[in-house]
Amino acid sequence: MEIRLGTNIRRLRKEAGLTQEQLAEAMGVTTGAVYKWEAGKASPELEMLVDIAEFFETSVDVLLDYGWQKQGMGETAETLNRLSKEKRLEEGMRYAEKALQKYPNSFDVVLKSAEIFFLTMDPKKMPRTVELYEKALQLIDQNADDEISAVTIQNRIASCYCCMGRMEEAIKLLKMNNGGKRNNSLIGLILSQIPGRAEEALRYLSDALLACYSQLFNVCVGYANAYGALGKYDEITELVLLLQQFGQGLRDPAAVSWMDREDVPLFLILAEMDLLRGNEQGAYDWLVRARKTALKFDAAPDYRAGTGMKLYHGSDQGVCYDDMGDTAMAIIENHLADEKTGKALRPIWCRILLEEKKEEAAK
Repeated sequence: MEIRLGTNIRRLRKEAGLTQEQLAEAMGVTTGAVYKWEAGKASPELEMLVDIAEFFETSVDVLLDYGWQKQGMGETAETLNRLSKEKRLEEGMRYAEKALQKYPNSFDVVLKSAEIFFLTMDPKKMPRTVELYEKALQLIDQNADDEISAVTIQNRIASCYCCMGRMEEAIKLLKMNNGGKRNNSLIGLILSQIPGRAEEALRYLSDALLACYSQLFNVCVGYANAYGALGKYDEITELVLLLQQFGQGLRDPAAVSWMDREDVPLFLILAEMDLLRGNEQGAYDWLVRARKTALKFDAAPDYRAGTGMKLYHGSDQGVCYDDMGDTAMAIIENHLADEKTGKALRPIWCRILLEEKKEEAAK
């Protein structure tokens, strides 16, 4: 087994900008001792070995190169991942370069090495980072991680371009990989930093804001389903109210829009949660609100994305839709027809309808 102790001491000394004399003084030994270590003619005692490792802020294993000798490709990738998570970037970059010499055609090793260089956010390191990401793209067929794709790697390259100040190249690459408008927020952010591109930035940011609300809506409904199965009714109420308040802040109160329709299922969830907690009056109030909101929207339905939404600067050609019902009132009817979610609310709903009929008959 080869232990490259002398080579490593010399490399670390030079990286620290020290002469042999300066290292000898720091370690309390003679210059000749340092010379012999680096030449491989002698080795430090164990206690001194620990002191040297501490001085260079590394480990004895790294100093001896022992851990490297034992590692296979998978373990090497894991070590790179660990160094990245621990933000030990200088050590990680040195380790990465050695790993790349041994496993130049391993997707995992190449990608994780690129990530370490990327995390430095040092413009001088970005050309090497881009080189590694581009190499990873060539090896993408080896990828077994569902969260990584060619698009995610190309978006990383775009971020490298931003770090280097190559904004137009970054925007071009992000637009090329903007399927489903996934990069709108980042494109808008970059454009907002370029003089004369504010209006273009607002268009991308508007679509990103719209997508953000839609995604948050889906997340909240998903949470409600999961929390419901766990009996966490207070958490559901808190989360849905936060979403509803966020939507209120985005909408123009003078306009009727798709955002009113989106409120209807939220009111139904809140009614269901109140009923599960024994608050029948609260459930009644939420159902009344759901009905009034549904009737208001169905009287003049408008599904255009920008209608009624403040801060929106996108195109009115965009349309918002869902699969909860053909009309807002159908959302309520479908919910009440569900044996699992709506059965307990039906008597209250019938009472609301009956009271409305009595009020109409009394007029």
